[in-house]
Amino acid sequence: MHTSHLKTILQTLLAALFLSTTFAQVSAIAYPVEDISIDGSLKEWPDELPWYIVDNKYGPDNETREDFAARFCVGYNEVEKALYLGVVVIDDEHIGANGESHMTQDHALVYLDRYHQNKGGAPFFYVGAEKHLELVKKHPFWDPHHADVSLDNAKVAVKHQGNQTFYEWKIRLGDKIKANTVLGLDHFIIDQDPNQPNQLNVLWKDGFQKSSGSQRLGDVMLLQSNASVGSIEGNLKLPEEVRIDEFSLRGVENPDFWIKVRVDSTGYFKAVLPQGPYLIEPNRWYSSPIYSVGFKQNTRKLQYELPQSISVVANQNTTLDTINVEVKPHPKTQGSEMLFGDGKDLARSTDEFIKTWMDYLNIPAVSVALIQNNKLVYDKNFGYKNLATAELTDQNTLFEAASISKSVFAVMVLRLAERGIIDLNKPLYEYLPFPNLEGDERYKLLTARIVLNHQSGLPNWAWGGPGTWESGGPISLNFKPGTAFGYSGEAFNYLGRVLEQITQKKLPQIFKEEVAGPFKLKNTFYNYADSQEKNTAMGHYQQYPSYKGKEYMPSPASSVVTNAHDFQRFVIGLLKEKHLSKRSYELLYTPQTVLEADQKIYDPDTPQYISHGFFVQETAKGKLLAHGGNNGDYDCKFAYNPQQKVGYIVLTNSNLGDEFSRMLEEFLFH
Repeated sequence: MHTSHLKTILQTLLAALFLSTTFAQVSAIAYPVEDISIDGSLKEWPDELPWYIVDNKYGPDNETREDFAARFCVGYNEVEKALYLGVVVIDDEHIGANGESHMTQDHALVYLDRYHQNKGGAPFFYVGAEKHLELVKKHPFWDPHHADVSLDNAKVAVKHQGNQTFYEWKIRLGDKIKANTVLGLDHFIIDQDPNQPNQLNVLWKDGFQKSSGSQRLGDVMLLQSNASVGSIEGNLKLPEEVRIDEFSLRGVENPDFWIKVRVDSTGYFKAVLPQGPYLIEPNRWYSSPIYSVGFKQNTRKLQYELPQSISVVANQNTTLDTINVEVKPHPKTQGSEMLFGDGKDLARSTDEFIKTWMDYLNIPAVSVALIQNNKLVYDKNFGYKNLATAELTDQNTLFEAASISKSVFAVMVLRLAERGIIDLNKPLYEYLPFPNLEGDERYKLLTARIVLNHQSGLPNWAWGGPGTWESGGPISLNFKPGTAFGYSGEAFNYLGRVLEQITQKKLPQIFKEEVAGPFKLKNTFYNYADSQEKNTAMGHYQQYPSYKGKEYMPSPASSVVTNAHDFQRFVIGLLKEKHLSKRSYELLYTPQTVLEADQKIYDPDTPQYISHGFFVQETAKGKLLAHGGNNGDYDCKFAYNPQQKVGYIVLTNSNLGDEFSRMLEEFLFH
């Protein structure tokens, strides 16, 4: 095992690392261990192993370190191909096995990614509590790397003594357990106090949704017993209003050995590493937040003045020269009202635009179709379904259409209204009551027309997402229906349930009969199904794949999946004013909900309104009907001008796709 000299050096380096209360280490060191029994005592663990604080807290504000604190150490056994984890939790009120679900007692999650790809991956995690062990992992379709991971690979013992709870883990991870490798690791510890209304969550690396991508985990370095380590520190000089929270350090001699390095709010960073040369690599290129799903992000790509390499010296702390970070200007792409031209240069200019902006924004995949004179004139797919696998897109690749679903649903409603199946002005509660709203009498004013024009008064997602109303409690409306604008996916989903009640058909069947059939959509689906998996592009946050759940539940507000190659048939049908009556098209062109300047998307000076499921802009060249969609890791939009007989569809698998769509629209229309 380690000599006392090496132990002292490492403890000194780590102590210096944690002196700043604003700084948090996101990498840990594991050394070989042996002869450890999983009994929850931690008595057999070597004293030489370093300990790391788990201190990113979410929950009651009155919890102090004396009430609740957590730390962990980690070791590995190459012969057993196992990772060992010891966790100590100081808790003044421990809740152990109580005969109920583990969710009602204190428990801990361990997240792991044994492949540790710099392009991200899908972690799995084990849930440990007294008398409980559980494995949660993604479907092999999404991530085949961990297909062999099973519940039998793990063992946990939980023991409580005094004000301390001990979690002792042994997790077999196969051939990835060997010296000079790095694994993705994180801890998520849940404290259930009887006197607190909300649970306390404590994480090692800050941020939730850890199962959505390995970039959200910390790192553990598996080192030999005699490995020599040192530390480096430095500063990033950042442009005004630019925030970088981490970058990567990659070994020159062993490129697979890389870790994430935390950067604090001042640009300062520090890390402990084995001695040797390393390269600095930015792993988040943007100043906008990685979870941003808002409009007008104004994303700017960053440029680093990086040294050729840096050297970590054994038993020493090395201070680096300041690293300058600058903003790379937006690319200049030529294009002026491209869709209104003669089309001679349209394909070449559009190719150049797409490639340039995909590179700047790091958009993994784009599906684009352009329409002139009511005909498809451009239809291409670019990029990768998944940056981690580098699988290319094609015309069958599917994207989440998100809120574009609302316009598709609106056409369904209008077609049913034309045949008298639903009355746009009849109160919806007379078709189907909504128990969650019955405490607010104003809800009886809700009609299909009010819902389609976003005047319902319902919050966008009152209980968190599609279907959550079933377990949600009573709520009140934000305003009297029909009197104001309030964008609401919840209202569209209520109207969807009304359609099912009236027709006694499920929404996918109504979609097939009212939209897919008439508009001849062949590769557009009302909701996600496993059969689509091989053709579905993975969503991304920045350049990282997002392994989130899919919308299996049909949602009028958000669940359609499609691509530009197929969806152009829907847009051309609208341009030609097909499959709806003249009266219905007049409804689409007539202002219903006029938007104020602060409610408009993109351009506050352009007259904008909502009309029966479509956002409409009044431009010098005529009306522009459109709808965008944003599911976080997918972003898309379609827009068309019936006077000029032009339109476009763009779908991306990136949270930055809104900015791409906005730039594309300016290129095509302005």
